[in-house]
Amino acid sequence: MNILETLFLNFIFILFPLFCYYIYFINEQNIGRKTSDILFDVALFSTLYLILKIDTEYIYIKAMFMLIPLLVAHLSRKKSIYISLSLLIGLYYFCIFNVNIYLIALEMIIYFLLFYLLKKNNISNSTKITFFVIIKITFVLYEFNYFKIDNFKSLKEIILVSFAYYAITQILCYLIKKSEKIVSLHLTIKELEREKQLRNSLFKITHEIKNPLAVCKGYFDMCDYNNKDHVTRYIPIIRQEVERTITLINDFMNLTKLDVDKKKMDISLLLNDISEITIMLSNEKKIDFKYDVSEEEIYIEGDYDRLKQVLINIVKNSIESIPTTRKGLIRLDSKINQNNLVITISDNGVGMDKQTKSKVGEAFFTTKKNGTGLGIKLSKEILEAHEGELHYRSSSKTGTKAIITIPLKKSLS
Repeated sequence: MNILETLFLNFIFILFPLFCYYIYFINEQNIGRKTSDILFDVALFSTLYLILKIDTEYIYIKAMFMLIPLLVAHLSRKKSIYISLSLLIGLYYFCIFNVNIYLIALEMIIYFLLFYLLKKNNISNSTKITFFVIIKITFVLYEFNYFKIDNFKSLKEIILVSFAYYAITQILCYLIKKSEKIVSLHLTIKELEREKQLRNSLFKITHEIKNPLAVCKGYFDMCDYNNKDHVTRYIPIIRQEVERTITLINDFMNLTKLDVDKKKMDISLLLNDISEITIMLSNEKKIDFKYDVSEEEIYIEGDYDRLKQVLINIVKNSIESIPTTRKGLIRLDSKINQNNLVITISDNGVGMDKQTKSKVGEAFFTTKKNGTGLGIKLSKEILEAHEGELHYRSSSKTGTKAIITIPLKKSLS
């Protein structure tokens, strides 16, 4: 392997792990900040490992390129990784290259002070790289006795390697900077797509709000305020529709801070109420409904209206999941399991595949043509406010089972 091949191979080995990281980061939709940092750290250590694995007679080139992950760690503000890499590289210098331990310590201290001073004075990365390369080449020449030049070929080799090292380091940092800009652009595009999705959801929410308002307007038009029977019949309906509209608006504006007013309540009473509503809704679609709800009084601390909203939402989802060509069946069951009330709503609808089930509960994700993607997310947040949980068991074409778990308060049981 000649000197040019060695330089090129080092360059490729440095780039490969880092660009694998950037490609993965761009293509992965749900990568978190913590995971991203871990993967970047792994890429830096992988780069160092690949450089160490190069078998070449030009060991001083390996000694020079080993320091580039250290430079990248500094430019990326990875303080702990910078220290870890410094210790590993220093240990390798001492054990493999037999470099004096004091000389290694002096070199690492100089890098640390250099980066600290340049950072404090807001010096550009390009200037940092220039200083870094000059110091590294100087130490390599001293450590490997390259000051003892006795022929022109050796001098040419030093000049070539020094120039190549400086150029490759600048190119590498330029490519990393461009990659970070691409990642930033990608994240911006994702945010724009989310905003577009938000605007579409706003349109859907507006459509949902128009329905109760249209009902209110209709009853207002029909209402004869001098007719006591009209006032008695229509005003409660109008009030109910207005309250539903306000609830919908508040939920949308503040998805993560729902107003839950918890009081002592009988959950059995709520389940019987839901059963009556489900019977009415399922009869319209000619769907069978079976329920096994305890008549025993079971008290919890909860928001009656909010929990009713959760259960009705799940029931409606079950009804809408059953094709008209199928004899539909919905079941509502409840039982006490240790200190928890477990409510199960199951159907024999179209079910959900693995990908759909993994996205259930995400804001704005919906499989419905006219859905808003807020129902299940809001339901989960309401249950979380009650220290409860909502889980789904489902597979494609076999139906869905929604399992709600609400803890019973000992003081109320």
